[in-house]
Amino acid sequence: MKWQPSAVLLLILAVRAAAIDVNPSRQSVPNQFINPPGKRFSIFAGDPERVQKANEVNLKDFQAELLIQPNSLSKTPSAAEQATVAPTDVKVTFKVKNAGKKNYILSFPDAQRYDVAVTEGKDQLIYLWSGDKIFEQTTGKSFVNHGETLTYNCQIPIEKLFNSAKPGTYNVKMILANYPEISAEGTLTIKP
Repeated sequence: MKWQPSAVLLLILAVRAAAIDVNPSRQSVPNQFINPPGKRFSIFAGDPERVQKANEVNLKDFQAELLIQPNSLSKTPSAAEQATVAPTDVKVTFKVKNAGKKNYILSFPDAQRYDVAVTEGKDQLIYLWSGDKIFEQTTGKSFVNHGETLTYNCQIPIEKLFNSAKPGTYNVKMILANYPEISAEGTLTIKP
């Protein structure tokens, strides 16, 4: 089969035309799309009320749960406890479930997604997980569809607890960063 020069030229132009990337902007989109008549929504102009309503997070749709393992520690382990492998950290698991019927986008101002505080009573801070950390200053988002669960795991070093805490019962609270209303609490017992 012999190609005609005009057919080759037509094929080259067709391929190049299909490969053109059109980037919609105020320079390439007609004005009626940028500033639509009436109260229509435009992706270019944006409708702040509609955008705000779409991004609202109903905090009542979220259920939080906290698991602490182990939830009881001994500063002086018994012979039986010494025979087994003693834990080196307290593992804290934070589960946040979207129990609502709507899908959500959770926004975060930096790379931090949660924080953990161990307190004596409600006031005296014994340990703050984020206290010795620096977070990358990039915004982030987590998409949570209805019925889905976000799970975060954290390790609390036992030596940090033992250095600050006397034997007793302590409150452990974990919160979702940027959404302090989404939190869960539990207790941790330190034995003599």
